[in-house]
Amino acid sequence: MEMTLVNAGPEFTHIALSGRVDLKGIGDLDWEFSRQTVTRKKPVLVDISDVDYLASIGLRMLVKVAKALDKNDAKVVLLNPHPDVEEVLRTSGFDKIMPIEYDYENALEALNNPS
Repeated sequence: MEMTLVNAGPEFTHIALSGRVDLKGIGDLDWEFSRQTVTRKKPVLVDISDVDYLASIGLRMLVKVAKALDKNDAKVVLLNPHPDVEEVLRTSGFDKIMPIEYDYENALEALNNPS
């Protein structure tokens, strides 16, 4: 699994994840993902279009960040999940915690929309 910091601007953080988000692939990524998101205290757009598998440890990583950012009135929005990953997110109820969007402009709007 890989993480790319796409943008760390003043309004939001944009991160792209790719590969398998599972126990074997997560390694130090959990810590780095938290460092790049929670410490900035800004909304986070997570492009997961290149994530082909999301295990429970990946769900845990996402919800941990979402809960920490919620304390600062910031949210996490997931962008363009693979259908199998989206099914996992919806089945586990994560779409109630983090909006799922399919295009960049809608994702930006969701980041700025208080809920």
